[in-house]
Amino acid sequence: MKRNNNSKKTASGGSAVLRGLGRLVFFLLWTVLLTAVVLLGVIYVMEKGPSPTLTATFCRSMRETSAIRWIPNIFLTDQEIDALKSENTENDETQAVNTSLIHVAAGEEHSDAADAEPDLRLIDIADGTVKGKLLIVKDPSRVILGTSDNLGRQAGLQLTALVAKYDGIAGTNAGGFNDENGLGNGGIPQGLVITGGELVWGSVNATYNVIGFDENDILHVGRMTGMDALNLHIRDAVSFVTHDGLASALIINGEVQTKNLVSGVNPRTAIGQREDGAVLLLVLDGRSINTLGATMENTCDIMLQYGAVNAGNLDGGSSSVMVYEGEIINNCASVTGPRNIPTGFVVLREEENHG
Repeated sequence: MKRNNNSKKTASGGSAVLRGLGRLVFFLLWTVLLTAVVLLGVIYVMEKGPSPTLTATFCRSMRETSAIRWIPNIFLTDQEIDALKSENTENDETQAVNTSLIHVAAGEEHSDAADAEPDLRLIDIADGTVKGKLLIVKDPSRVILGTSDNLGRQAGLQLTALVAKYDGIAGTNAGGFNDENGLGNGGIPQGLVITGGELVWGSVNATYNVIGFDENDILHVGRMTGMDALNLHIRDAVSFVTHDGLASALIINGEVQTKNLVSGVNPRTAIGQREDGAVLLLVLDGRSINTLGATMENTCDIMLQYGAVNAGNLDGGSSSVMVYEGEIINNCASVTGPRNIPTGFVVLREEENHG
């Protein structure tokens, strides 16, 4: 008799557990469904709401991503999306950088500058909703392009590892890479890669949007072939264009490239150079409760504020990272942590300076 009671208690306990699990599953499914409905409602308002400006910004922001660039297609037709795309400027001709506008101090002159600016100056950027980090490197010869191991044949490196590979003190991500649906391993660059004066990725005959330094440590931005870059004695360079073909040049010879500034709001990485040769490395945060991100225009404005004569936009979004002394110092937007990347601009330690 006692055994039968125990069996009944066991069965009753098992039924209670199953009922509890059933309620939990029902609650989770209801929560997921409710969240999906709310998100779809927000997306509908963004895409079909009364503000054309908000709709354009939202759609451009989504289309600049790799993983969720399909979101505008939920409520908008292909024709409506085409009307909101940033105009493709990838193939537009650009003026050449006038190297005479940049006066790079030679050797000891860097340390004898009248303004006594430090060799490295790290600045917190906080302009309204735009937030990030700016690193000013007085000596441009300290800025080189680092690449991941076996470029194009294995996964890229996180920026901390890439900077450490060159024993650098700081760095940012650089060029674009193949990232289908946001699942790329960061190993295959897009466009052109030049390191140490050697074309290691790309073709001498193809034309690219190039961002990089020549042998005299002058930053070049603009459209050129691989052979053009080699003839200009470019020592370190990458390429970048957005998914919709927005070219990378922000400022050339002090002139703002307005046709390249129509964009959404996202994390950004950019590089520029002042008249005295100092390099401006800029990373702007985004996709967080603190800041949604920055437009290309925001990025250009900051470069102008800090004296850029030439400046170019680099890969952004979840790849936008700045490292200083072995630590990531900005808020990386990637939910899975810093991404693997094929290239990064690395700031050498002063004693490592290749001059």
